[in-house]
Amino acid sequence: MRDYKLSPRAMVMVAGSSKGTQPKYFDKGFWYKENRAGYEGKTEQLASLVLSCSNVDYFVGYEECTINGKKGCRSQNFLKEGCSFLSFQRLYDMYFGGNLSERIIIMDDPQDRINFIKEFIRDYTGFDCSDYLSKILSFDMLILNTDRHFNNLGIIVDTETEECFEAPVFDNGAGLLSDFTRFPMDNSIDENIELAYGQPFSSSLEMQAQLAGVTLKIDYGKLEVALREEPQSRALTVLKYQLDRYKGLLCKS
Repeated sequence: MRDYKLSPRAMVMVAGSSKGTQPKYFDKGFWYKENRAGYEGKTEQLASLVLSCSNVDYFVGYEECTINGKKGCRSQNFLKEGCSFLSFQRLYDMYFGGNLSERIIIMDDPQDRINFIKEFIRDYTGFDCSDYLSKILSFDMLILNTDRHFNNLGIIVDTETEECFEAPVFDNGAGLLSDFTRFPMDNSIDENIELAYGQPFSSSLEMQAQLAGVTLKIDYGKLEVALREEPQSRALTVLKYQLDRYKGLLCKS
């Protein structure tokens, strides 16, 4: 595992996580983030590996590493020159102000919440986010990502032409039961899965994926070969458990 030495001057405070502002480093076109609650870096790396064997074309690749001796991960900045990431929350704030999560939570039906977001994004950007949401929520179901929210869901905007594009799948570190505090080591996998609540549309990761439409497909044979190179870890055990659990639904024929 490679260790990257970074100056404190490279540290930036990034708002957006449901857990609050997170310190990250940005240096020479790469983002670095340290583990905060467990093995987020390992989860990001394994999530990238799964996506590389899937029908998701646009995702951020993560390298597990150490940062000034502390475990974490590294990823390349996905924004090209002249482009910016516009989160769903930021877009809502631009037009209406307020908290987008609070706006949809008053709707009783998770399907209505999903439809509201689709219509909002289409009406104000012209971009149809249906496929984007279906793949990302399917992936969150698979890896048990409990930290999907309206600050890491968004679109890419060309600041010159104002054309909108699909954003990559990124920020998956809360998956695979990576938080030791929330998912204790002495619990069984099944016990911890019961504690894995979804967001932003439903507390059930499976329900929100099904309502958005499960379109994620994975080449299980290719992934199985890739996972043979991975050292044993709880993250890997959880991933294999989930892959087996959803094989009938996600396996690419």
